[in-house]
Amino acid sequence: MAFVAVITSTTPDSFQSKTGSEPPLYLENLSLFWQIPAFCDDAIVIDQNYAKDRSKALQVHRAAKDTYTADIWEDRELTQWISGPEPFVLVVQGTSQSAERLEKFSVELVDYLQGRCPTVFLLSPLPGIFYEDSPSRADDILRQIAVQCLRIIPSSVIGNTPNDWLSFLSKTTALFQGAFHEDWFSSMETSLSYREQVYIVLDISILRHRFISALTWHAEFADLIDRLQSQKTDLRVMILTGRSIEQRFGATTRTMSVDMAPQSPPQIHNLSESEKISVSLPQSRKPQVPASLPASMSNTETTKETFDRNSTLSDLVRGNQKEERQNLAEGTHRSGLGSFQAADSGVTEGSPSSWFKNLTLKTHPAIYSSRSTENNSFKPIKIAVLDTGFAYTEEHDKKSLKPYMHRIKKFASFVEDETDLEAMKDPSGHGTAVAVQLLKVSLRAVLYICRVATSSKDGSRELFPDKEAVERAIKKAVAEPEKGGWGVDIINMSFGWAFDDHDGVRNAIRFARRQGVHMFASTSNDGLLGPPNDILYPSRAPEVIAIDAADGFGEYTRATASSVSSYGRGRRFSAPGTRLTSPHSAALYDGSSFACAIAAGICALVLEFARQPPLQASKTVQNSLKEMSAMIAILERMSAEKGPDRFKFLLPWTLLGKPGQPREFTAYCLVDELRNEFGLAVGSEVFPLEEES
Repeated sequence: MAFVAVITSTTPDSFQSKTGSEPPLYLENLSLFWQIPAFCDDAIVIDQNYAKDRSKALQVHRAAKDTYTADIWEDRELTQWISGPEPFVLVVQGTSQSAERLEKFSVELVDYLQGRCPTVFLLSPLPGIFYEDSPSRADDILRQIAVQCLRIIPSSVIGNTPNDWLSFLSKTTALFQGAFHEDWFSSMETSLSYREQVYIVLDISILRHRFISALTWHAEFADLIDRLQSQKTDLRVMILTGRSIEQRFGATTRTMSVDMAPQSPPQIHNLSESEKISVSLPQSRKPQVPASLPASMSNTETTKETFDRNSTLSDLVRGNQKEERQNLAEGTHRSGLGSFQAADSGVTEGSPSSWFKNLTLKTHPAIYSSRSTENNSFKPIKIAVLDTGFAYTEEHDKKSLKPYMHRIKKFASFVEDETDLEAMKDPSGHGTAVAVQLLKVSLRAVLYICRVATSSKDGSRELFPDKEAVERAIKKAVAEPEKGGWGVDIINMSFGWAFDDHDGVRNAIRFARRQGVHMFASTSNDGLLGPPNDILYPSRAPEVIAIDAADGFGEYTRATASSVSSYGRGRRFSAPGTRLTSPHSAALYDGSSFACAIAAGICALVLEFARQPPLQASKTVQNSLKEMSAMIAILERMSAEKGPDRFKFLLPWTLLGKPGQPREFTAYCLVDELRNEFGLAVGSEVFPLEEES
């Protein structure tokens, strides 16, 4: 075999052959033997430690070092997974707004485990070269795990003769060259059977939009755990995912949910200086987990140490609690719920302050000047906000949100067995922040708060948009007042599901569009890690305008879904969705949820302008503006894009409030856009057509 010359040599000088025959092979560098099967067929092998260190560096760059993770460490399921008597698969299910917390926690966990026990892991994000040279199939990831398992085989256990090793390598290399899906688990079993205890930590978000191919892994790893137990190997597997997995789990699989960080951390005592320690892991609250791991985990070979080997798990995640509380209060808040689209975009993107300054100094005077509203008490635009509610039960909320309350016309919960009073509560803060963005953009619109969020079935704090509640809310919002409805003009839906699988929601959306109601929905906050359909439903429904998040200068965030998606083409826009504020919280809000609300507010500005002189006298304009194609044309007129295949960034002052442009000329420009869509008769009541001579 050609590779023998690389990994073998003749015996040392002290060896003397008594027979005159060739001396036997003497194996060197046994710890490098794994490279032979790993690099066969020009395959790529990820340096997982480098990737982990890179993830740490990215977290520091994105200010994620202050992200709160102490509550994750306190979860009972995590304690049992680390040091409980029985091994199992732990599926850690996050949400779009907790992705950054999961990313930080996974690095903390691996740092802790590595110095104590053989640990196999792949964390997010992976280096870009992996995606360039790999189709990113599930088997590619399993191959990387199998390589790592091969690397941790103790060199002393396979055999004492070269033939034992060469035979093992020959079989392993042949397997790696032609392995199928199930072969990777067989390879892992062979490699791990030589160890007493091993941990595997795997973030399946590295599969990006092919994550569905990993949804059966929990069952396959559970089978692997059972097989290895019969061989006296304790294997514990953690699968991290940024979304809920709606599947039945076996007895060897447990789940754990991670939502956004609590809005205010628990009250805790300050540590004395003598209690503080200096470690590389971030500061957070002392977790209630065992201070040490089982003795069986100490049989690890030399591992690169990044912290004090004598430190305990409690030490590693413990720090200055006063600073932790301050960081949580002042840092970026990934608010939202499950599929309610608050984001994992880093907070380094441009501030929206310049965007709002232009809106305030240019567009608002054009819409709300004394001339435009004089002797014209136009009917306010009605907007239904389908979300988590609006916080108005606590004294702090009542005080901070008081300037907006006169424009909240209705609180209603559409969740089964809930009263409407529940819509006045919003522990997550998501719905409140969404509503505030709407109210900041449109200064006359009135809101109908529709609570459609329900708790997950596993009893966690995580909230999800309930499909039946969404259906009921849309029908109520769209129906005319004489039929018991509200007759809204706009519906804001800052949430989404991976699949369009509910006839009731689909039919309600179609009904709303037939009634001339404009609907806006957030696309996604998972970037290329999103669902196979790229953007979520209902944003990809043909009746809905899809909104992505950008920073204050129109640059798209890392969390923006693919620009090449076939969904939403032509009706997909972006608006500011980073570092947004709300008076009820000191947090900053990121995500397409809040960008969606801003876009819906811009739509309200267009409708408000049309209800003022001179256009209020034109029925053809009023009727045309109910059409989706008309609104899209006007939004395109007031947007800009930086290059091809870029979504249009909304800049309302380029049409409404353009410096030096008379109000009548703005009205004519709007009519001109409508005429391009619906013919020259539109707006003729205000701008008559010239008679042909």
